[in-house]
Amino acid sequence: MDRFFVQRMKTKWGSCSSARRSIRLNSELAKKPRECLEYLVVHEMVHLLEPTHNHRFTAFMDQFMPNWQFYREILKCILQVSLRQLTWQAVVLVAQDSGLTITNDLFRR
Repeated sequence: MDRFFVQRMKTKWGSCSSARRSIRLNSELAKKPRECLEYLVVHEMVHLLEPTHNHRFTAFMDQFMPNWQFYREILKCILQVSLRQLTWQAVVLVAQDSGLTITNDLFRR
């Protein structure tokens, strides 16, 4: 990776340009659980190895972060709530609909 950017992004948590070997992360991730930031960094770095979300990409994700799908679901819940500008109680309800349980430190399946 040659370049790393943090910026405000309206519709994405992150992006990767394998041609430019650069990664961009949404500055809002700083307000999310640390594990979600780790997931996004791993996700975007895997794109440097595999640009598409195919079987090879999934295999790399499984190798580098075995519980990556769990954190992807957490970010989906948070995104649904923030797009609707709902309260933390709404995060709990959206998470429960996805089969997640919220604890003091994070979400649990």
